[in-house]
Amino acid sequence: GESYVDDWCSIYVGHFVIEAERKGFAIPTGMRSKWLESQRKAARDWSPDRQNEWSKARHETLQAYRLWVMALANAADLGAMNRLRTTPDLSFQPRWSLAAAYATANRKDVARELVKGIATASTPYTELAYTYGSDLRDDAIIAEALMRMDDKANAALVIKRIAEELSSEDWYSTQTTAFGLLAVARLAERTQLAAGITFKQTVSGKTQDRFSKKSIVHVDLPTPDGKQTVSIVNTGKNLLYARLVRTGTPMPGEERAENNGLAIDVRYQTMDGRLLDPTNITQGTDLMAVVTIQHNGVRGWYQNLALTQVFPSGWELRNSRLEGTEEAASNSAFSYQDIRDDRVMTYFNLRAGEQATYRIFLNAAYVGRYYLPASICEAMYDHTVNARDRGRWVNVNRPGGASAP
Repeated sequence: GESYVDDWCSIYVGHFVIEAERKGFAIPTGMRSKWLESQRKAARDWSPDRQNEWSKARHETLQAYRLWVMALANAADLGAMNRLRTTPDLSFQPRWSLAAAYATANRKDVARELVKGIATASTPYTELAYTYGSDLRDDAIIAEALMRMDDKANAALVIKRIAEELSSEDWYSTQTTAFGLLAVARLAERTQLAAGITFKQTVSGKTQDRFSKKSIVHVDLPTPDGKQTVSIVNTGKNLLYARLVRTGTPMPGEERAENNGLAIDVRYQTMDGRLLDPTNITQGTDLMAVVTIQHNGVRGWYQNLALTQVFPSGWELRNSRLEGTEEAASNSAFSYQDIRDDRVMTYFNLRAGEQATYRIFLNAAYVGRYYLPASICEAMYDHTVNARDRGRWVNVNRPGGASAP
């Protein structure tokens, strides 16, 4: 629904396709060639942006990433690469991406010269849009470039730092995590780790000898009860890292309301705008969920916010697009809205101090007791920006006042 192309995401999708193809997955006919054609044209039409240092660096980063992924696709454009390389004061991150492109295109000499004497660690930052960048993402690209230049010693140091950060309690976006894991996987492919791992696992007294050709193994463990025991013994030659991961979902009604950089207000109304208590509704009632998201004004422009509203299975969503009632909903602007059977996901941006309101039309269709989960709004590329309300149990009662069973 946008009026422009997201250049970074277009390149990122092509990167995914090329990696999938490299692993033997079938690619839809014509997809690769059409993607390459569009990127080749974009690479050749590119020209430096001298507006300001921030836009200049972002503009160069896009072109450098494009040229690297084209090289991965065996379609390196040396003319465009040379033009970017000779750009005055080429920024830090584009240098490493371009070095990766040259090294992939078997010009390791040029790659080494391009990054000679510059740092192998990025300055901490997080980007909510544009190139969706972070220092960890950039470090992963640095590691890729070093490996392709056959500098495995320095690459290993960078990847060790990446692995430590990925194993920490910190949160990383999907793009940052993907680049980090890809860099670690590249090292595993090029070292003894590729030979697999061997270990002995004992879970609650039961011992098994395990071997995996891959460099990672996932073991499901019993629910902790204070009595279960687990031990891992490395019986192979490779260094083995053990990590215990516990995840869970709060019990219904136990979620905590949160307001971090955002405030969320969720109300339920009749179709004529009167407030409605959703905990007890008569079957057949039409209603609307009205959610308002408020930017607290402390930070700047929030980009790529995602609002997720999941509704009880006894309520049916009325799709305003199919009913032709979009104008009646009078929603605030959004980038995209995904309407599914039981939920609506709305994606939008919000400037400091602004608020956005979205209305979803519903019908209480089936008698019974159901759970209404919390509505959640969060920045897709910064987990510190989020807000949620609390879930609750709701009843859809039979006409005439009979309570739900």
